Amino acid sequence: MPAFYAGKRVGKPLMGGHTYNAMFNGKLVWPLDKDTVVSIRITDDKGKPLPKSLAVSGTLKLGAKATYADGHVGDLLTTKSVTFTSKDTGTATVAGNTLTWRHGGTILVTATIGGFTSAAASIAAAYAPESVTVADESGVIVSALSLRVGEEKYLQVRVLPTGASQEFTPTVKNQTVASVGAPTPKTITVTPDNPTLRVGESVTVQVSVGPDGAPQEFTATVKDRTIATTA
Repeated sequence: MPAFYAGKRVGKPLMGGHTYNAMFNGKLVWPLDKDTVVSIRITDDKGKPLPKSLAVSGTLKLGAKATYADGHVGDLLTTKSVTFTSKDTGTATVAGNTLTWRHGGTILVTATIGGFTSAAASIAAAYAPESVTVADESGVIVSALSLRVGEEKYLQVRVLPTGASQEFTPTVKNQTVASVGAPTPKTITVTPDNPTLRVGESVTVQVSVGPDGAPQEFTATVKDRTIATTA
C-alpha cells in the first residue's frame, strides 16, 4: 500500500539505487516487489484465452494470472485471492468466478488481485430473439394467408433485434392444408448473359436465383467445351 505524509502520497525511499523500507505496527510500509502486482491477465479457469463471445444463457468459468514487480508471474487463480467483477450487470453477472449471460451486448469483466484491478476484458454477449415478424414479398406484415390449390407464397421472416440469430424453423399446424419449406427457385439470371471472348480471355459472370431466399446453389455448364470452359 502507498505511504502518505502530511496528506500527500510519497514515493518509495531510494538510496544508491536500492529501495529501503520501514516497519509500522510490525508490517513493512512498502510491499516488496515480489508482492506488488503490476498487471493481471484474465483467462478461463484452465488458463486459456477468453472466448470471443458468450451464448444466450451461457456461463463461463474465469481465471486470472498476476504479474509482479520483480517480473515473475503468479499461479492461476480462480476463486481464492482474486475477485472478478462485471462492469455491467445488465449484460452479465459474476458469482465467484462464474460469469453468467443476462442480455446481449458487450461484457466487461475485471479481476482484482492484491489490491490491483485489471483493465476490463471484453466478451461479446449474444442477443436473444425478442420478436419474430412474417411479411410478404412486398414487405407487408401478414398474420394469415389465403391460397388456392397449387398456389404458393414467398414469405420473409425477420428476427429482432438484428443482432440475434436469424435462424428459424417454419411450421404449419395442419400439414394436410399447406406445407412450408425453402422457396423453390423460379428464375435464374446470368450477367452478362451473352459474353464474347477472344482466345485466352476470361470473364466473371454473376448468377442470381430468384426468389430471394431460394437455394443459391447452381452448376455452371458450357455446351461446347472446345470453345470455352467454366471454373
